[in-house]
Amino acid sequence: MGIEKMSLLSVEGSIDDLESALMACCDSHQFQITTSGAVLRNLNEQNPYLGVYSKIHDMAVNLKIEPEYCDFKSLPYDTPEQFDAYFENISQKYYEISDKLEKVNQTLEDHKTTDAYLHHLLGLDVSFHDLFALKYVKIRIGRLPAENEQKLGYYASKCFVFLPFERAVDYVYGIYFAPKTLVEIADDVMVSLGFERMILPDYLEENAEGADKKLADAIERESKQKEELEKELAYLTDSLRGDFNAVLCKLKYKSDCFELRKKAVISDEKFSFSGFCPTKECGRLKELLKEVSPYVQCVEIPVDKKGASEKIPVKLKNNWFIRPFEMFVKMYGLPSYNTFDPTPYVAVTYMILFGLMFGDVGQGLLVMLLGLLLTKLTKNGLAPIMTRLGIFSMLGGCIYGSVFGIETIIPPIYHRENIWHGVCKMFGGLGVAEHPDNIFSVATVVLLFALAIGIILILISMTFSMVLKFRAGKKGEAIFEVNGVCGIVLYASLVAGLVCQLLYGIPIMTPPYVICLIVLPAVLIFFKEPILNKMNHKKSEEPFKVGNFIISNIIELFEAAISFLSNTMSYLRIGGFVLSHAGFMLVVSMMSGVGTGAPVTAGGVVGYVIGNLLVMGIEGFLVGIQVLRLEFYEIFNRFYEAGGTDFKPVEIKLDAE
Repeated sequence: MGIEKMSLLSVEGSIDDLESALMACCDSHQFQITTSGAVLRNLNEQNPYLGVYSKIHDMAVNLKIEPEYCDFKSLPYDTPEQFDAYFENISQKYYEISDKLEKVNQTLEDHKTTDAYLHHLLGLDVSFHDLFALKYVKIRIGRLPAENEQKLGYYASKCFVFLPFERAVDYVYGIYFAPKTLVEIADDVMVSLGFERMILPDYLEENAEGADKKLADAIERESKQKEELEKELAYLTDSLRGDFNAVLCKLKYKSDCFELRKKAVISDEKFSFSGFCPTKECGRLKELLKEVSPYVQCVEIPVDKKGASEKIPVKLKNNWFIRPFEMFVKMYGLPSYNTFDPTPYVAVTYMILFGLMFGDVGQGLLVMLLGLLLTKLTKNGLAPIMTRLGIFSMLGGCIYGSVFGIETIIPPIYHRENIWHGVCKMFGGLGVAEHPDNIFSVATVVLLFALAIGIILILISMTFSMVLKFRAGKKGEAIFEVNGVCGIVLYASLVAGLVCQLLYGIPIMTPPYVICLIVLPAVLIFFKEPILNKMNHKKSEEPFKVGNFIISNIIELFEAAISFLSNTMSYLRIGGFVLSHAGFMLVVSMMSGVGTGAPVTAGGVVGYVIGNLLVMGIEGFLVGIQVLRLEFYEIFNRFYEAGGTDFKPVEIKLDAE
């Protein structure tokens, strides 16, 4: 577990083997190419695959073919011209069918609209041919807004007549007549009243009923034609799906690989490019490059972690159980290549803290099962974390004796006298009950236990900080900083002194103790800057001012003291959530009657199930956030410095976008 060791690989060969060498690096999924600023040729080459890829991808959208990975090794097409020919062949078939389908759809839509209109004119028993053939009178068919029908009375003197055929909720459907010489005036008036004219097709010569029957026959005929064309298009899609995805994948592969050529140095018909690869994968990558050509050379240069550049990419290496928690480390920021991976520490502390704060056997089991289900069905990074948190929640539930909030199935720790009496002796000075009834009777112990966990985690984090600084050669910072040796001694001495005095009445805070373990570390931290300057033979760039020095270092010491206090008190939230979980479940039990000894009803069981689900959803979410907050603000702040760059191997995304 830790950070994967990296090697720098330099690849060289003939320009003819460049594309194959890049493909081999892509196929390995373990090579991150570095950008070179010395490209001498091919910088302005236009990607010949990009245009045809875009056309075929658009065709896939039109055919409703969902792009997915498909093996393309046996595909005979290789050059842009071959892919273009394939596209032309497919597009000819597609557009031939789709054009027919589009025309049929348009005609069918027009006929349906006209037929729907004719249904409102079925009372008209005169043929449309005779009406439109009138020599001195013009007719207009359409609909008028119902609220404007009364306004027609204002135009009684005008030379047109409106004849309604059917009244609907919003419209009046009908026809108006006007002399040929006055039809323009009539049209202006009717348009001002909101009249919507319907233009009937020329082939409708019968009356309304005859035209309606004729349109019905045409609609039926065109619907069948549409159905046949859709089946033909669906058959074309099904017959093309396999080859189409293979073509898309190969085109995307060759297009992206061609883009990588811009990162190679080209000179004298030879290429060279370099990049990083995990050391353990270098052998396999070399074998892939040998298969390309025996003249392709690959030189490996292992990267030593000591003094390594920050530009070295970082790939975390953890086992299957710890690996999901890498997500939290990446959220905060990757470690540098020459430091260490905190993922195991994050995983262990996160699972333990969550299990303590959300301890319930039944609810933990459901969280675990939900995590397993989501892991199978989705790629959500939180799903495997939920599985592990569910396990530790069950372990925490065994401590509290809680199974869906019921504490009579499994005896809690405070009912196991051989263990609990030992705890009572530890906290004997606080009046801890030897035979408590419930967890609220031992609230003081829960909160003190939370503080103890916080103190231990703070000391571990400070120790990490000290060790990392010693490893980095920063001995002065490792000794005299707040999170160094002096800070550890100061914090541990204060905690030990207060615990011995308050819990056990041991007068440990004697003058020698205070002077050696509290005052002296504080003084060394206070004079850290001049001590470090002396050790590093470094002179201060600014003129020394006693007043500024005293004030700034007093403030730093004060901030350190506040940090010790606030960080320690933050861990009280562990005990707070333990008690709040018990309180929530007590309320659920009392409202539903389950677990109280009262008769259980069907409604009570339903309420109890809903209550458990609500507690799981709300409190589980809050606990997850609070534990993450403790990790980021109380633990990471003391020792962890992000600054690494993620290892991103060159890959061709074959599932076309």
